[in-house]
Amino acid sequence: MDKGTIIFHKKFRFSDGESGEKLLIILNTFKGLSIPHLCCKTTSKQKYNLINPGCYSDRNIYIINEKQDFFHLKTWIQFEEIYELNAKDLLDAHCNGFVEVKGKLKENTVNSIINCVKKSQDITNYQLSLLS
Repeated sequence: MDKGTIIFHKKFRFSDGESGEKLLIILNTFKGLSIPHLCCKTTSKQKYNLINPGCYSDRNIYIINEKQDFFHLKTWIQFEEIYELNAKDLLDAHCNGFVEVKGKLKENTVNSIINCVKKSQDITNYQLSLLS
């Protein structure tokens, strides 16, 4: 799974410890089982009264219009938390049917999202190193 891959995780573990279904976007390219996949959550529920497409790094949001790339609805990509998913665990979850690949963003779309994420105050230096 490379950068821009859209996955549906049936048993995604949120930072509060809860688990549930979530559509995620992988932000980095696979470089080996020891390197985590960086992922961000998506939602079709409006965030912070933001409606115009584009980067809002100060709010950790990137908005994609409906019917753009994979998404049928306007989508808010959230990166207030960047999730580091163990590559082997993600592969195992995919093989066991808990993770489905749903699509892939266009190269320019995922690069725009990554450039927005890089401007965030909340991304760590380690996570930045995985995006380059």
